[in-house]
Amino acid sequence: MKTLLDYTYHKDPSAFRVNELEARAYMIPFDSKAAVYAPREASPCFHSLCGEWKFLWKPSIYEMDDFFTEDFDLSAFETVSVPETWQAHGKDYIQYQSSPYPFIPDPPHVPEKNPCAAYVKEFEASVIPGKRYELHFEGKDSCVYVFLNGNFVGYGESPHNDSAFDVTPFLRNGKNRLSVLVLKWCSGTYLDDQDKIRLSGLFREVYLLARSANGLTDYTVRTDLDGNVTLSVESGAPVTAELYDGETLLYSGAAESFKIDAPHPWSAEDPYLYDLILCSAGEYVRQRIGFRETAVKDGIFTVNRKHVKLYGANRHDSNPETGYVTTLEFMRSELVLMKQHNINAIRTSHYPNDPRFYALCDELGFYVMSEADLECHGFTYLHNWDRITSDPLYAEMYHDRIVRMYESFKNCTSIVIWSLGNESSWGLNLENEAKWIKSVDPSRSLHYEGAYVGYSERPEEERVQIDAVVDFASKMYSTFEKIREYMADPTVKNPFILCEYCHAMGNSGGDLRFYDDLFQTSDRYAGGFIWEWCDHAMTLKDENGVSYFGYGGDFGEHHHLRNVCMDGLVAPDRRPHSELTEAKAVFAPIRITRNENGTLSLWNRHAFSDLSRYDLVYTVAADGNEIARGTLAVSPAPGETATFSVPLREPYAADDAVLTLSLCLKADTLWAKAGHVVAAFSFPLTVTEKTPVLPTDAPAFEESRVFYTVSGKTESGKIFRYAFRKDEGTLVSFTVDGEELLAESLRRNAFRAPTDNDNSLSTHTNVAVPWMTDRYFGNIEYAESAVRNFRAELCDGCVIFRGDFIFGAQGRKHLTKGAFEYRIDGNGTLTLREDCRVNETLTYFLPRYGYLLALKQPTEISYFGYGPIECYEDKCSHALLGHHDYVIDDPACVYEFPQESGSHAGTRTLSVRTGNAVLKVSGDPFSFSASHYDLHNVTEAKHQKDLVATDVTYLSLDYRMSGVGSASCGGQPPIPECRINAGDSFAQELSIAIE
Repeated sequence: MKTLLDYTYHKDPSAFRVNELEARAYMIPFDSKAAVYAPREASPCFHSLCGEWKFLWKPSIYEMDDFFTEDFDLSAFETVSVPETWQAHGKDYIQYQSSPYPFIPDPPHVPEKNPCAAYVKEFEASVIPGKRYELHFEGKDSCVYVFLNGNFVGYGESPHNDSAFDVTPFLRNGKNRLSVLVLKWCSGTYLDDQDKIRLSGLFREVYLLARSANGLTDYTVRTDLDGNVTLSVESGAPVTAELYDGETLLYSGAAESFKIDAPHPWSAEDPYLYDLILCSAGEYVRQRIGFRETAVKDGIFTVNRKHVKLYGANRHDSNPETGYVTTLEFMRSELVLMKQHNINAIRTSHYPNDPRFYALCDELGFYVMSEADLECHGFTYLHNWDRITSDPLYAEMYHDRIVRMYESFKNCTSIVIWSLGNESSWGLNLENEAKWIKSVDPSRSLHYEGAYVGYSERPEEERVQIDAVVDFASKMYSTFEKIREYMADPTVKNPFILCEYCHAMGNSGGDLRFYDDLFQTSDRYAGGFIWEWCDHAMTLKDENGVSYFGYGGDFGEHHHLRNVCMDGLVAPDRRPHSELTEAKAVFAPIRITRNENGTLSLWNRHAFSDLSRYDLVYTVAADGNEIARGTLAVSPAPGETATFSVPLREPYAADDAVLTLSLCLKADTLWAKAGHVVAAFSFPLTVTEKTPVLPTDAPAFEESRVFYTVSGKTESGKIFRYAFRKDEGTLVSFTVDGEELLAESLRRNAFRAPTDNDNSLSTHTNVAVPWMTDRYFGNIEYAESAVRNFRAELCDGCVIFRGDFIFGAQGRKHLTKGAFEYRIDGNGTLTLREDCRVNETLTYFLPRYGYLLALKQPTEISYFGYGPIECYEDKCSHALLGHHDYVIDDPACVYEFPQESGSHAGTRTLSVRTGNAVLKVSGDPFSFSASHYDLHNVTEAKHQKDLVATDVTYLSLDYRMSGVGSASCGGQPPIPECRINAGDSFAQELSIAIE
């Protein structure tokens, strides 16, 4: 008998499949027509081998004994639950390295010291004579050697594709022992270089299928809008077909092409499915199908002969506890959450998913770009990106990856685009695969971004060849300027798509609405896929037993890319980040705008649906209370706009009157309950003239050598006292009824804890480093004010302090300078006014500009402005104007890598209950945030667990906060209109009243 070391298929790029069954359509047979509607686990033909397995890990295949023999002693093995990844339970090490290979690349060779794991499953089987038994591994990283009852069954690679073996000759009645060796690396690993946390194991389900010996082996079904069903089957016995619309039988007969009348089309908006049931040799297979067409015509991507926009996200398999393991329930919950946030498209980055995932997409309604399990990004670090993409030695391996994807999922209605893989350059191997897949499936479009890298520099003949086989001009992280320039190129004929954009790392999503504005300018823009759906992390515990989400560098690895895996719309536990809420608003199927004459316009952005399935609900709120509510009948046709009015009585006496319009589901769906808000818009209403504020008696004023003090009593009887240092020109004490409110002096601040976008991987968009290291402006984290001519003036009913200031880091150029004043009236209201100018020689934008108020008493905050979750000038589409309670250090605004969060742009008024006082902040629309964490602590922390809460509430009152952009990986910083730029001037004021 051979030893393990005699099996060397994993070293041979031509031996990627040994004894595997040929790729064919995914199917689960049942034994009766009535049973086919049940989950696959209910089929008597389906025998799950998941659950408890014996497991042994070794750091090298050389250290692994020949465990596959029937009588091998398993006493040294531990028990694990399959599916699993072995790093998730402490074997080997986790690594996040993004694109470099996790070993020294030397194709076709892989490291001799190759970590591996032995998996052994003992199970009972009742073998039925005449049946054929298939053993399936739906996901394994990186390869498997399979043994059954001591016999070598076969070998398979391609981690995210099913490896199936005919085990009929080896399966016994009664007890069986299945032994599987999984290696960390194989020759195919050069094609497995996706941007993900690197894990290994049997991470998808393992099962046996009991099949008829001469039954159905493959089938292909295609449909069109005219009702044609093109059906071809492969079977050793006759095959019949039935098509049902619900319980209505539409066709019954031989499994051949047929036609039905007036089919109900399938789309992501209306995912209407029929049931095709195939029967052969006593087996029944159910395939859900939709009638739909896709095409690229005249440079426009169409579904069902209409232009559609793809509002998409890239999705990886990821779970912080189990790694790549995702259950059916977990996948469904993810898709429901996507659907609830108006995502209509998914790119399966960068590999095929669990076959049940596509069935869920068919059912719930998503346009899927199905991507092959193929990426060799790591060769860019060798300055030889097409090293194997142009190597004939790997041609068959490339073909195998494409064939597996196509054959397995060719019958999935939701798949509207095939993708050859990701970031593998462009060469003969991929060019041949593009031609092949177009030849076998002309019904779908083909995508591959790598073909368009350096497209404009390619010879015209080469560009023509690319355009003939690849249907999209695809880019990643292009700026608006680059996109416009690219689309203006007359040689670009295909529709444009951003397969990755708006990098959602940390507090991001600040350019999403501007991308959408650009997409709407032409039907040639097919849309894009946000990178990416979820933060990738593994749950770890520190020395104190505190759990946290681990990213690159937290696993003991020396080679890593920090927290770049934390780049999702949702946290690892699927808690939505604010950019998901922003995406929901930007991707919404309607837009409502207010016209100059007061009417409203509603644009129906659906491609196929009117708005009859929704209620358009309006509410009017004033003084924090709802005073009117109703439902409007507005339902423009798809793509059309309707103008309408809301029955209002204007003007309103309150200065906080707001009209809100919400598009709500009328009835329950598969993804949301009736009443779910699909989109919402708010508009301030006009108000009556305000009654002028009458002057009050001036407060008491005192002067000492060091301090100015102002004191008095408010109309409500509160005794206040302000103290200002003359030499600092700032407020150092503020008491109400004798209780000190300030923990620190009031100070200017232009710094924020850098977001991931501020701290971009790209040096030309990284502003956080200059904020803290610029030679001429120093470290603005510790900027301070120098005040000149600070003086007091007694005026009618108030005391005014005026002065000039210069603000910047010690020994460096100033950031801003100008004049300021503090005005205190007899009622204790403090008004801060500042006229200043940002240094015109500043080489970057300022993150914020305003005041930091440190409050020492327990604090509660509510506000009238945009919310309820964080919003910034460039990330505010989701925010609704109204009264909101502010949650200090809101978990909804938490990023595992601490950074700026929780701010609210466009705030009108702020109510701060602190100690015995209630402070009312008002003025020009401003930005604010509050935290119990010191700004320097947030800046230095690497994880949430590193933050140390204080008893102080740090209240930031910013004249302005710059936007957040999406520049952490490509993309762009906040657009100039949404940031504080060199040479900008401010003339704003804020008032703090005591209530």
